[in-house]
Amino acid sequence: MFKNKLPNNLLKGYIFLLITTIIWGAAGPIIKYTLEYIPPLTFLFLRFLIAGTILLPYTIYEIQKVKVNPKDYLNLFLLGLFSQTSLSLIFLGLKYTTAIDNALIGILGSVLTIVFGHYFFKDKLDKNIKLGLFIASIGTIVVVLEPMIGNSNEIDVKNRLFGNFLFLIYNLFWVVYITWSKMSLGGKSHLLKKTLSFIHLKPMEKKYPPTLIVALSIFVGLFTIAPLAVFEMTGGFGNTLAFNIMEIDQRGYIGLLYTALLSSLIAYLLYQKSLEYVRVSDTSFFGYLAPIFTLPTAYLLLGEIPNSIVITGAVLITIGIFITEKANNTL
Repeated sequence: MFKNKLPNNLLKGYIFLLITTIIWGAAGPIIKYTLEYIPPLTFLFLRFLIAGTILLPYTIYEIQKVKVNPKDYLNLFLLGLFSQTSLSLIFLGLKYTTAIDNALIGILGSVLTIVFGHYFFKDKLDKNIKLGLFIASIGTIVVVLEPMIGNSNEIDVKNRLFGNFLFLIYNLFWVVYITWSKMSLGGKSHLLKKTLSFIHLKPMEKKYPPTLIVALSIFVGLFTIAPLAVFEMTGGFGNTLAFNIMEIDQRGYIGLLYTALLSSLIAYLLYQKSLEYVRVSDTSFFGYLAPIFTLPTAYLLLGEIPNSIVITGAVLITIGIFITEKANNTL
């Protein structure tokens, strides 16, 4: 992947992706830890509220300057659904299963970005890359099904399988977001245009600054999650008691500020900006690195230690990644 000397823009894109990976790698355990003090949808709503409040002056200014084409409203709304509203699946999933499962299943998103990059943007994909992707996918399936294979507690099995399934769905949404964002930022894909046309959608009429796309997506997340959070706070979704946001434990605020300022603002802005410089498939390599930062954070905050089945899945994923990246470096 890092052959010879990198062009400045490509190097910049890789640096942005690395910073993003570190932030998001630690985010899963921090979110799960914070869920002890704030319910999931309320937590996500407050995260969007803080980030949206900070971004509001910029968003108003940028919209007046850029003049969003009305024909792009639907595309921007859908990008917000795929990137921000879909985070509800992660927050809910972490309520039922482990942060380590989330990190390892998240590698599936990286695998799928290579497939989507090849399919829609003609990124090169040889038989060795396909073999690596297949092995990594098998490892991911092992991690997803680990609760059923290695745990005899029926309630815990159902909860963890449900949480892991939510993670799978989220990763599908995320890859759609990456692919669509790449085209929104100027990536050329005749096939993607045809796909959008099939479902009666059109590409963006204009190219918008990455920061504006992120800001608008956060507001989409805010307004779509708000009614669900209100319902949750008033005792909905199986909660026996109403939740008072004025009584949040100070430990809850630490996780809230981390996800609002670092995960929502800095990481998304850097990630969106990186897509101007790198291929869709390049993002996958950094997705592979996320567990490196998740595992120690999960142990320190949650005391989570992977069992033998999860380790087996992780080994398969690692072998698949090694084969994929080695083949990718020869293209």
